[in-house]
Amino acid sequence: MSEVLTNYENFTNWLQQLKRVPQEYWLMPIKEGKWSVGEIVAHIKAWDVFVWDERVSYFMSGSEIPPKKVDVEEINSNAAYEARSGISKDQLLDEVIECRQVVSDKLGKVPNTVWQEKIEMGSKMITLCEYISGLVKHDEHHKKQIEEFLHLKGIDVLKQEV
Repeated sequence: MSEVLTNYENFTNWLQQLKRVPQEYWLMPIKEGKWSVGEIVAHIKAWDVFVWDERVSYFMSGSEIPPKKVDVEEINSNAAYEARSGISKDQLLDEVIECRQVVSDKLGKVPNTVWQEKIEMGSKMITLCEYISGLVKHDEHHKKQIEEFLHLKGIDVLKQEV
């Protein structure tokens, strides 16, 4: 549990590095038909909010996650819209980092027993630890996409001087 939570929380260190992305690339699609770096970052925030608001309480109570339909497209399109709304790169990154830190702090207060208790989600049984581990993999997927895009543009945000 602690390693999963640490990895989830430490993603903020990488997000902080994205402040070094040149503005000209912030809202440029990473590939044809794909989101931009800014849209991906807003997407991460949207799902952090969803996880806390719509998932963690079921793990806390040990109850089944109801089979209500999640409108993934709506969540994602709202996130993409936020990134293009005129919000500055630094402000969006600060909000995403703060959101992740708040969720991480709240998750850190969840009793260890809750992290290992399986609840029903759809047709499978899952623990909070497994669920958050899936989010870490989701983070890594987007991190890789962004880093590949920036590399193609000749940018390595981790090696640039601030």
